[in-house]
Amino acid sequence: MAKDMLDAIYAAEEEFSQRENAAKAAAEQTVADAKKEAEVLIEARKSKAAEDAEAELESTRAESESLLKNAADDAQKDCDAISATAEKNRESVIKKAADAILK
Repeated sequence: MAKDMLDAIYAAEEEFSQRENAAKAAAEQTVADAKKEAEVLIEARKSKAAEDAEAELESTRAESESLLKNAADDAQKDCDAISATAEKNRESVIKKAADAILK
């Protein structure tokens, strides 16, 4: 009877040890799976962030080009207006300069 009890205790300890090892292995596998999933998620988010940043860069670049073109057009209009005014007043300015020199 004592031998049966010892055998039962030994068997219970062995079963406990096997369950503990199985639980450790399952936990380690869960951790490994979670790390892999996290890496996949991180890579996906990095990729999405890079795509978003590239799209924002392109949008900003297009907006900047539009602003630059508008500024260049405005500057050209200003230059044209100044040139037209200068051309219109050229004869008068030359005459006044000549009169001032001749006096």
